[in-house]
Amino acid sequence: MDCLNCGKKFTKSDKYCSACGQNTDTTRMSTKHALHQFFHAFTHTDRGFFDLIPRLITKPGITAREYNEGKRKTFFSPFTFVLIIVAVSTILVSTYNIMLSPNMSAGRPEAQVVSNFTNKHFNVMVFFSIPLVAYLTSIFFKKRMNFAESLVLVSYSSGERSIFFIILVIPLILLFRQHYFLIIYSYLALYMIYYSWSCCQYLNDYKVSTFIKGSLCFILAQLALTLLIVIVITILITMNKLPQT
Repeated sequence: MDCLNCGKKFTKSDKYCSACGQNTDTTRMSTKHALHQFFHAFTHTDRGFFDLIPRLITKPGITAREYNEGKRKTFFSPFTFVLIIVAVSTILVSTYNIMLSPNMSAGRPEAQVVSNFTNKHFNVMVFFSIPLVAYLTSIFFKKRMNFAESLVLVSYSSGERSIFFIILVIPLILLFRQHYFLIIYSYLALYMIYYSWSCCQYLNDYKVSTFIKGSLCFILAQLALTLLIVIVITILITMNKLPQT
């Protein structure tokens, strides 16, 4: 028999193609089969999507380290994980206008422009911050983590950060919009602590200097991202692509 994906021959006893790994059972697609494939995508690893979330609460650095050391089958992909979670959080942000600050109603047109931009491009900001934090991490922890390894750590921690944003930050903002900035700044401070701790876990190095370096990676990335947003908004206003009020 021939594999319908790559053409390599296999026997009836083979469950998977030895060349491309496709399941040899390629019967006509049905609703049952489609649902099976959908849930299989989240649970095909030893620790699937829903098992990964609670593990990342306490072991983000250890999970990233073990993934980088070769346990790729054991853990759900960090990149797929962060893509799914950020997509969900972006939909919620857009639906409920989470990033629109109270200053919009306080006669501050510049705040309105920034709020509109961040609310509309929330996913872009999150995805841009991931490689930025990863790059800074690879610089601060040179010879201990390269950029790709740092990217795994940041993807896992950013995905968990977005889970926290969905289940706690969004409801708090909807209920207490008047305390918008307190909620957002507290959220950012907690993530800075979480990421710094993740770096300590990953390196199995719990020195204060390691924690501070992790914090600096986040702080510098946030400053760079803020500066970039200001530059982009200024350029768009200059080109008349954004309203000034």
